[in-house]
This record gives sequence, structure tokens and C-alpha cells, in this order.
Amino acid sequence: MAQKKAGEVEAFLSQPDFSFSLVLVYGPDSGLVAERSAKLAKNFGVEPSDPFAAVTLSADELEKDIGRLFDEAKALSLLGGKRLVRVRGAGAGRALSDAIGELSGEKLEDTLVIVEAGDLKKSAGLRLNAERGRHAMALPCYQDEGRALDQMIDEELSNAGLSMDRDARDALKARLGADRIASRGEVKKLCLYALGAPTVTEEDVAAIVGDVSADALDEAIDAAASGEVKRLPHLIDRLATAGTPTFQLHQTLLRYFQQLQALREGVERRGEPVGRAIDRRRPHFRRRPAMESALAAWTLSAIDARLQAIESDILASRKDAGLALTITHRTLMDTAVEAARLRARGRG
Repeated sequence: MAQKKAGEVEAFLSQPDFSFSLVLVYGPDSGLVAERSAKLAKNFGVEPSDPFAAVTLSADELEKDIGRLFDEAKALSLLGGKRLVRVRGAGAGRALSDAIGELSGEKLEDTLVIVEAGDLKKSAGLRLNAERGRHAMALPCYQDEGRALDQMIDEELSNAGLSMDRDARDALKARLGADRIASRGEVKKLCLYALGAPTVTEEDVAAIVGDVSADALDEAIDAAASGEVKRLPHLIDRLATAGTPTFQLHQTLLRYFQQLQALREGVERRGEPVGRAIDRRRPHFRRRPAMESALAAWTLSAIDARLQAIESDILASRKDAGLALTITHRTLMDTAVEAARLRARGRG
């Protein structure tokens, strides 16, 4: 079986074996998958943006016309030389899985097919077919942790001619998100900020690297609970790009409404003013307006119904990991729409 363990992937990418003409790169971190796919293409010697030697295909489109993949994989470069075929967004599609099983059984001369996929279970057809193929290699990519994250930081520090002490490194790692590309961008920004200094300090990290993922998460939850329907899709996209796990979004929303329920009980059953209830919660001043709006709009019965809906969506997302992001997006948007409806009714 042609596959690498997660800890062996970087070594393979540094000295790739192109006797494997089809490579499946998969994992939950879309940024890391894209970065490693690009590194593999670079080492193969074909620029992905070269229209004469490279083509990028969508997995969704291939499910409608899988013959396109065979045509592109077996076509010759218009100017001669090597050819790169890159497939993005692969998942549970049956047509693509079967095609990969067929293509991985033959050697494609001067052609490399790179398939980028999300997190795949061991039983996933796409993963099984790639691992079993004589001329295919499967590369699992997981979130930046431990040595992999340190390696990326060291690369950027070395490129900038900088060093970093342990305290600064720990502070930096604590602020980086789950997405490799976003994390690398933050480290590059830090290096540019510290350029010319002998070393990167903890103060530099605090000054320039914001905990973007945490801030965006709070904004999204506040927007959903207070009914900011138009603003919410952008916030969800930011979180998805940063690689924020869907379970974290669901659990944070669930906890928020559990806290809102406790506060609303004081308002409805004890006659406590909304402002006083918020004072007891002591939210950050930036979150206070949204919380006041939410507490004033959501009744206990509406909160109960929303908690049941959130719990149902959490269960559904766990049963079907491939739809987890779609389900989470729906949960947040449904919450925002209901909040907006309640606010409008309260003003009426």
C-alpha cells in the first residue's frame, strides 16, 4: 500500500518520488493540503498557472463529466515536457473515486495528477483506491501541531534572518489558527514587523499577531444571536478559511444560548432589567451591545426551541462529517434569521 504517515509527509515532499504519477493529498486543514499540493507541483517542475502545461479541475464538475479527467491526465503538454493535472475539492464522489482507482493502476508518463481532498476516513473509497494503486501515493495532512508548526516558524525566521526566544515562540503558537496558510501569513507579518531587530520578542508577538480566530468566533456568535443576517456569511467564511473546527462553532453557540437562557430567566421570572442582567455577566465592552440585543429579543420559549435545534444539528454534523460545515452554516444562519424575526416582532 502506497501511503505515508502524517509525520513522514514533509520528508517525502522534500524529495518526492515521481514514479508515483498520482498523489492524493488529504486532511481537515484545507490550507495545509493546498500548501503541500503546491510544494509537490513546484518540485515536479510545472507552474500551476501555466495554461500550456497545467490544468486545475473541480471535483464537483468531474462528477458530472469524469471523462474530462482521463482526457487531461493522458493529454500531452502543448509545448512538450511535463504536464500537471490538479483536482480540488475531492470527497465522497463515486465517479472520481472510481477514476482514481483506474488511473492509479497505470504509469502516466511525464504527467502528475494531484488530488486535493478534505478529511477522509480509512474506509473512504477515494483514499482506499489511491492507497491500493500501484502508481499512486496517499499523503495525510493534519493540523499544525508540535514539530510541524515549529518547522514552519523556523522556515520563516530563517528566511528573514531572525531568531526567537522560547517565550515568544510559545506566545506565537498560542495565537495561530488551524489553517497552515493563514498561520504562515501571520508569521510572515511578524517577521516583517521585527525586521532589523536581533530577535523576535514576546512584546512583538503581542503587538502584531492578533488572536484572529477567537475574535472572529465571538463576532460570528454575536451576529447570529442578535440577528445580523447580512453580516454573518462573511464572518462564517472567515472562520472556515482560518480552519476553525465546525464542532467549536456549534459548541460555542450552544454554550452562548445556555448562558442566555439563565439570564432570560432572571428577566422573565424575576423582572430583572436587561441591563442589570448583562452587568452580572460582565461581557467584554465590544460584545455588550450584541448581548443586550439578544437578551431583549429572545424569549425563554424561543431559547428552548433554539437549543433543541442546535443540539439536533450537532448530532447531524457528527453523523455526516462531510456535511458538517454546511450544517453549521445553516445552524448559524437559522439562528440569525430567527433573532431578526424576534427583534422585528418586539419593535412592532
